[in-house]
Amino acid sequence: MTIPPVLSALISTLGRRAVALGTQVRGIPRQRWPLIAAGVLALILTVIFPVTMVFISRIDDNPDFTAPNQALGRSHALEVTAALITRELEVNKWRANDPFFIPGGWLRAMPAFQIGMVTALAHSTGALAAENGVGWTSSGGDVNLEHAAGLLKYPGTVWKFDTRKSWMPTASAEKQYRNAQRSIDAYNTKLATGTASFERSPQALALVVEALIGDLDDTAQAINSHMEKDLSITLDFSITKVFYRNKGRLYANSIVMREIGRDFETVLAQRNLTESWIRMVEYLAIAARPRPSVVWGARPDSSMLPNHLIAQGYPTLQARQIAASILASLKSRESQQP
Repeated sequence: MTIPPVLSALISTLGRRAVALGTQVRGIPRQRWPLIAAGVLALILTVIFPVTMVFISRIDDNPDFTAPNQALGRSHALEVTAALITRELEVNKWRANDPFFIPGGWLRAMPAFQIGMVTALAHSTGALAAENGVGWTSSGGDVNLEHAAGLLKYPGTVWKFDTRKSWMPTASAEKQYRNAQRSIDAYNTKLATGTASFERSPQALALVVEALIGDLDDTAQAINSHMEKDLSITLDFSITKVFYRNKGRLYANSIVMREIGRDFETVLAQRNLTESWIRMVEYLAIAARPRPSVVWGARPDSSMLPNHLIAQGYPTLQARQIAASILASLKSRESQQP
């Protein structure tokens, strides 16, 4: 193959400049190498890393997010679950397991948000896959759904190496979550073709609501644990992780529960729970909405600075209260059935 003259001239010019640069580098006294190395390291840490962190950090909390190309016969909740996983892995990129030697390893908010999201998705998917859940039949649970629920429990901080256990390469969080997404899609495909079941029963919905209540209790407990600390410290960087992990859980729950309402539309209507479900989802969305530039954890009686965890906690408890009411209604109707 003949190289074009323009490309050949460019390669030649670059080669000459590389040789000239190499000559200049060899001319630098050895005593100055440590100083140059320190300067390069300082440039990386003070300029390159911070600038890169600004560009790669993304808290994707779009409240109107839906799964693209929704097909008939599929579960809306599982379809949006798979879409959320794909978005965080392929579009936003998974940052929760970035090692310390790359900019993503120094982020705080985005990794916490992603971990919170997957935690909530693991709980909701686990409830759907559980005994007497939507995928449960007389022969047991659906293999794909159970596989996905198990993989979503995988720690989101595991990179290609998990030195806490071994120096050998291991499965990364991205790989496990991608496999979970594929298993969800496989189940939904079988559902669309009629080769899998989706039991829309009050009992199956009650399992989902129980999982949601457990998730909201964990969120409230995280807030309470932080509030018990010394709040006189003006700048508490640990609050950022608490706030954004809660935000990720609340956001994922608001999206998935919205779609659960579509999957169980008939059950909710039969029990006059539609309005309650809508209000619960609205409170979840309200709790997930705040995104302050700086997360403050001032004392509750402070008139100077806010406490963003308290602001996050109120709508969380409102959603939890409504969810408990819905669960009680589902349980009472269920116990009345012969």
